[in-house]
Amino acid sequence: MNKIYFYAHGGSANHGCEAIVRGSLNILSNKNIKKKLFCFNKSSDIQYGLDKIIELEQLGPQILFKKTWKSELKKVFPKSLFDFIKNRLKKGIRQNYCLTYNNLFDKEQIALYLSIGGDMYCYDNNDMLGQINKNLNSQNKKTILWGCSIEPHNIKENKILIEDLKRYSLITARESLTYKALIDNGINKNTHLFPDPAFLLDKEVPTNLPNNFIPHNTVGLNLSPMVQNLEQGSNIAYKNFVELMKYIINNTNMNIALVPHVVYENTNDLEPLTKLYKQFRNTNRVCLINKPYNACQLKGIISQCRFMIAARTHASIAAYSTQVPTLVIGYSVKAKGIAKDIFGDYKDYVLPVQELKEKTEVVEAFKNLMQNENKIREHYKSFMSSYIERTWLAGKEVEKLFVK
Repeated sequence: MNKIYFYAHGGSANHGCEAIVRGSLNILSNKNIKKKLFCFNKSSDIQYGLDKIIELEQLGPQILFKKTWKSELKKVFPKSLFDFIKNRLKKGIRQNYCLTYNNLFDKEQIALYLSIGGDMYCYDNNDMLGQINKNLNSQNKKTILWGCSIEPHNIKENKILIEDLKRYSLITARESLTYKALIDNGINKNTHLFPDPAFLLDKEVPTNLPNNFIPHNTVGLNLSPMVQNLEQGSNIAYKNFVELMKYIINNTNMNIALVPHVVYENTNDLEPLTKLYKQFRNTNRVCLINKPYNACQLKGIISQCRFMIAARTHASIAAYSTQVPTLVIGYSVKAKGIAKDIFGDYKDYVLPVQELKEKTEVVEAFKNLMQNENKIREHYKSFMSSYIERTWLAGKEVEKLFVK
């Protein structure tokens, strides 16, 4: 039996990671292919039900997403190894200690190794993925970079990164800005453009939505600590969301749902969203989605919104794929590229958080979204089906690697 090992999966408390796994399993549904998911945080994957659909194997201790990682590491490793790991982390190679575990590498030669954390190349500290890729290739194993986004300026003239990317037997880029950058820099051996696997995530609408959630007349809001950390102004992203909520409450008949999409301890969307909820809960127009829903259920909730304002990429993908008019408070090429591929231009659909200067900029962008609601919905009807259909083709490219 052919085998695929998924790795570089951060854990399902990031429901984007969970959505990619679930969507990928839909794409790679061939029963003659055995799949296993290597986990940094197996307990979160069990909590959200991935153990029901794929075999899980823990990769290292489950401490990656705790604020107390240093004290936890001290309990697990002797001092010399702890100091080594700590220094490596300080140099930006976070999670590098997974390389001390051989269970990822000592596997059958016939397996394909699929890096499911493709957007980790969006960030500067992608050395860990490169080291794993190099290690696997040294054992003559085929690797796949799956659904990736990479900042074009990070690829250009970066010989180490280009050399790393050329080692992959297959690369699927999830948006055209990354795809063009890969091709322009000679990474074209087996490089393809397909939508993010999460576009094929199943949808499940919960039956127990909060009282203030009005189906199809609620604005979903997702704010994350990540975009707050990348902003240039003083708490400017939060201030924009405050002004947006004031505008919606005072000028429309719509309610507001605050929807988290990543709930790790050290980057938890519930922190800013809970603060927003407490500020506006007395209006009786706002609800906080704070139950432990999985990615399918969160997609179901988002599908019931009239509009979605999303900081997390996969919250926006849940909205796009269910034809909800969406504005992304973006921070990287992935937000721009996905919006460009859907609408032809990202200008009216992505507001880079790094460019926020005034507290009313999101309000103005939301007004534009409302004014173009019917136009956007008509575009979805004519475009989204064929766009999402292309996602299935990625599975065909994976299967080709088994016979080469």
